[in-house]
Amino acid sequence: MSGTHNVIVVGVDGSPASDRALEWAMQEGRRRGWTVEVVTAFGHAPHVGGLAESTVTRQAREAAETAQVSQIDKVAMPYRDDVTLACEVVEGPPVERLMDAARHAGLLVVGSHGYGRVHEILVGSVAAGCIRNATCPVVVLPAPHLEPLEPQALQPR
Repeated sequence: MSGTHNVIVVGVDGSPASDRALEWAMQEGRRRGWTVEVVTAFGHAPHVGGLAESTVTRQAREAAETAQVSQIDKVAMPYRDDVTLACEVVEGPPVERLMDAARHAGLLVVGSHGYGRVHEILVGSVAAGCIRNATCPVVVLPAPHLEPLEPQALQPR
């Protein structure tokens, strides 16, 4: 594609849905020979007790970094010899930060928590926001518990 790099951006937040997205992105990166860029967005908490905002933000960043490293260790390690991996932890709303990261990407991958339409209407959805705003193709993977039933399970007993 002209104007894009051979990069797959994958948004992760430590959830099972983002585990699945990360694994899929690593498999696709290996297949295409593309770099996988793992992005974790965090928001800082409002002023808490006597803690300064910078302390709260630092703690939120450290928690996000720790969660990202743990998730990469758990999910991406089998692919590390075959895939170039870049990691980024950024402050801000997940959809905005993923859109920033995906500007240079050929593909954006996110997991869907599967809360359904009512949840999306009430509080928004990162996956839906990415689909609406991305400038590259978006792959949305459902959470593992939302996999379709096996065909034999649908047959009458």
